[in-house]
This record gives sequence, C-alpha cells and structure tokens, in this order.
Amino acid sequence: MTGKTPDILFKDIELSDSAWIRELLSVPDFNSEDYCFTFQYLWKNTFKSKVARISDIVLIQYNMGAGRSYLMPVGKAEDWQIADLLNAMLSTGTANSQSPLLSDDGKLVVYGVLPQQLDFFESHFSGKYTAELFRMGADYIYEAENLKTLRGKKYQSKRNFANGFRRLYNWRFEPITEENIPECLEMNDEWCRRGGCSGDFWKNNEFCATRVALNNLKALGLDGGLLRVEGKVVAFSIAEKTNSNTLIVHIEKALTEYRGAYQAMGQEFLNYMDGLLRERENLPDGTPAFTLVNREDDSGDENLRKAKLEYHPIEIKEKYLVTIQL
Repeated sequence: MTGKTPDILFKDIELSDSAWIRELLSVPDFNSEDYCFTFQYLWKNTFKSKVARISDIVLIQYNMGAGRSYLMPVGKAEDWQIADLLNAMLSTGTANSQSPLLSDDGKLVVYGVLPQQLDFFESHFSGKYTAELFRMGADYIYEAENLKTLRGKKYQSKRNFANGFRRLYNWRFEPITEENIPECLEMNDEWCRRGGCSGDFWKNNEFCATRVALNNLKALGLDGGLLRVEGKVVAFSIAEKTNSNTLIVHIEKALTEYRGAYQAMGQEFLNYMDGLLRERENLPDGTPAFTLVNREDDSGDENLRKAKLEYHPIEIKEKYLVTIQL
C-alpha cells in the first residue's frame, strides 16, 4: 500500500469466511473477544458488520449507532502497512461529500483498541487521534484453575452455591450434541421469556446470538455442555479455545429458579473442556489445555458486571475507542 485509496470491497461475514478471517485475526495472538471469528459471526446482526480483505489485512466494519466504525485492522502486515491503510481511508473524506468509509462527522473511528495497540497510534497518528476508554466492552479474564476448583476463601460463596446445587437436585452434566440442541434452544426461549429480553436491546441480541451459536455449533468449531435436573435442561455453556492459552466462553445460560445452576454449570463445564481439549490436543497428564478463561464483556449491565467481578478476574482487559481526523 502506498497511500492511495485502496479498493475496499465489504461483504457480509459468512461461515465460508471462517478460515481466512481466523488466520488473520490470530496473527497477534490476542485473547480478546473481538479478535475471535465466532464472536464477530454471532454478533454480526447486532453490529451490522461487514468484512473486507486488503492484501493480508482483515478489516471489519460496524454500522450501528452514529455511523461507521472499525475493529483495529490486523493480519500479516507491518505497522506501516496498517497505518497506510488507515491514512488512505481518512483521505476519502472531503469537505463537500460524505465518505462511505468514515463516520457521519467525517472521522475514522476504531473500536476495540487494546492498551498495547495505543503505541501504534502515537507512532503513526500523533496529534491526530483521541482515545476514550470503552469500559462496557472490557473483557473479564480469569485464572482457569480458580474457576475449575473454586478453591479458597474468596470463592467460598460460589463453591457453596455449586455444591448446594449438587445436593438439592437430581442432576447430570452432558456435552451438547446434535440430539440435544433442540432442548437448549427451548431453554434459550424460556430464558428470554422470563428475562423480558424482548424489551431489552442487549438481552434480545444475546438471545439471538445464542440461537446462532446453537444452530451452527459444529460449523463454528464450538463445544458445549449442559446441566439437566430431572431430565430438563436448566443450564448450558458454549466455548472454544481462542488463542494459545485462553478458553473463551461465548454463552452462559441458566434458569435462576435452580439455585446454584450458574455456579455448578461454570465449574462442571470448565473441567469438562479441560479434559476434552487435553485429549484432543494429546497433551501430557498434568498439562492444562488452557490457563486463562475469557468470559467476555458485561455490555454495561451493572448486574452482570457485579456477577463477573465476584469471580475475581485477574485482568479486566481494557479497550479504547480511537478517533482519528486529519
């Protein structure tokens, strides 16, 4: 790229794009939800997302709210090539016409920027950008061993809930399969009705994203597990290993009338995933398949934020909204 406006052809994100998008998003080995193909696919209708490939850079465009914004471009490229791309996109704006690549006010907005990426903007766009902390998009990162064992005083209440569930109910854990996916879909419907998600933007979109995940479980390379009580599905989770050391949990659902279901589901599922992935990757005994768990963001929901903080994350992965203007 030499600074001239590149040919950027955006398209819908489709399952057939999985291989190349995963390959380019994985180059920096981030454990952030944004750099995960599944996350982008599950939420594409919410964010009205499009994708384009420019050489070996993946560019994801969002079209919700006040106009266009982008995930920080990544791929098999040097920093100067990414800077060239952003500068070329900026140059499409003029005083007399609206650029199809910029926000409604003629700026270039980059979403999901991690702290380690801010140096890039300081090096290439010093004096031309602002960075605003985007707290509702921050990922919650946990030590996997802590969540698998719930050991220690700080996890006592969570451990009590999980063990209470096991004592109270006639329960069993099982993997999600093609055969029991319809039951998970029914539970998702029930979760939506009880939670009033039809009148809540984020809950409704979470309900829709969950349906997409369940209906495309195998195609997306996801694994899931569920809890039954007296034969009824009362909780389920869906996850994947997203980078070299992190399991990202995309979906966590439970019917709250079953006391301790969330806590038991989380513990049972992570231990199941560790065993499954160790076998799949042929790891030696005692070698964990993942050391970190990303339970994604809280969408600005105060109750969800409180619940995620109560599990004592070792990192709240900050993200920034960067705005560049000429």
